[in-house]
Amino acid sequence: MKLFQPALYEIGKATHAGKARAGSPNQDSLKVILPPILRRFPALLVLADGMGGHAGGALASRLVIEAFSRSYATLPRPLSPRPYLETTVRQAHRKVCQAAEKDPQLAGMGSTVVAAVLDENTLHLINVGDSRLYVFRGQAVKQISYDQSVVAELVRQGVLTPEEARHHPHKNQLTMSITARRQEVLPYCDEFPLAFEDVILLCSDGLWGVVPETLMRAAACQMRPQAAAGHLVQLANSLGGPDNISVIVARRVGSPLETIPEDTE
Repeated sequence: MKLFQPALYEIGKATHAGKARAGSPNQDSLKVILPPILRRFPALLVLADGMGGHAGGALASRLVIEAFSRSYATLPRPLSPRPYLETTVRQAHRKVCQAAEKDPQLAGMGSTVVAAVLDENTLHLINVGDSRLYVFRGQAVKQISYDQSVVAELVRQGVLTPEEARHHPHKNQLTMSITARRQEVLPYCDEFPLAFEDVILLCSDGLWGVVPETLMRAAACQMRPQAAAGHLVQLANSLGGPDNISVIVARRVGSPLETIPEDTE
């Protein structure tokens, strides 16, 4: 089993309840977990989008984030990413089920999750639901996560186009989530080789469902991560902000920002 080589990442994050839900609790939760200095361990990025009412959704997403935070503190050495991520999702599911058992009013609560372990040259991903992870490389936009939703399945079958899916009446209907209504959660896992100049973006559907991928890539590649995260939240709100918005942006320290070409005569 190989040992991790730590890589230094510059990471920014932002979250907002959304313009249309101003005054209501933000049901999204996110966490950036970095190893202590000199510890040979990878960074962990986690984002969860809660559902099932304001109180229930906020609690469910928080329980998911807490499960990842607790498990990170007691990680085995050396780390085997996929078993760790899968085990943590099961732990999060168990915590959500236990909370729902204690309070019947929370029986319908649930959450998505997208999480990434960042090795020096490899991204290890897990996701449940439709929160997304993108890798931007040059002009290319690559969605690494796998949407577990009704419209995403229809797109994969060729029944809907991606644009039709964005406006479909069932666009928010998930085929998998971390909820007490499911006895088992089946996450999607993947690995992706990273290049030095790749930029990584995690987000809830409050961002990707509103802001075009081209604009997400432009902000993430032309701005420092914290500035990009804040800008994208503002952009989603300027386009109506119909849902909670969360975003995490990561790039390797020292990787150059994309420059905007000047107009030529």
